Amino acid sequence: MKVNCVIIDDELHNLENLNGLINRYCPNLCVLALASSAKEGLLLIDKYKPDLVFLDIEMPVQDGFSMLKSLQEINFEVIFVTAYNQYMLQAIKTCALDYLMKPVSILELKEAVLKVEKVVVEKRENERIKVLIDNLKNTNKFQRVALPTSEALNFVPINDIIRCKGENNYTLFYLVNGETVLVSKTLKEWEALLVDYQFIRTHKSHLINSTYAKAYVKKDGGYVLMEDGSAVSVSKSRKEETIIKLTELK
Repeated sequence: MKVNCVIIDDELHNLENLNGLINRYCPNLCVLALASSAKEGLLLIDKYKPDLVFLDIEMPVQDGFSMLKSLQEINFEVIFVTAYNQYMLQAIKTCALDYLMKPVSILELKEAVLKVEKVVVEKRENERIKVLIDNLKNTNKFQRVALPTSEALNFVPINDIIRCKGENNYTLFYLVNGETVLVSKTLKEWEALLVDYQFIRTHKSHLINSTYAKAYVKKDGGYVLMEDGSAVSVSKSRKEETIIKLTELK
């Protein structure tokens, strides 16, 4: 599980030092960006929406505490990194997850990161459970599905899925916005979840959302033309069933 983070510090050597320590000793952290001011940090937080922010306290123009106060909502964990221990009590009151003194100790960094990983895993699991409960409450319409990848747990509206393609033990999801998501689960497992929501298995490697089926084309062995322009193969053994289901659902 990767924890995405941003580092904010007005001193370049501190930015580079902490970034180097993280890259070397914290394999589960992914540094998305570095910021040399609170203003730049706020922009990066809005852009990347990290799980964690390493935040210097004493910075010109706007310090770390006032930067956090300027946010309407804090959806990330905070580890303060500072050369001044007089801020420790205030940092605790700000609900920081941890407090690292400069120069940063490798052992203390590792311990802080372990705390973060535990909290982030719990957050993601809670969100996954929330989505599951929401889906169970809405039995008439499966609103969202959780697609876990190596980088994130993606919550996708069911109607945003055009089709799925099986690739050995993985499934590639094609979405209406043109994006694709590769998930470590077989197509058969996803079929069991989606078949009740107008999805049709047309081939051993293909599962389509019939909502986006534009036409069944008889030539070239038969295929379904989807609204995104893709042509999805239909196997001989599934041809009759596919045509019947498409006819019934349209």
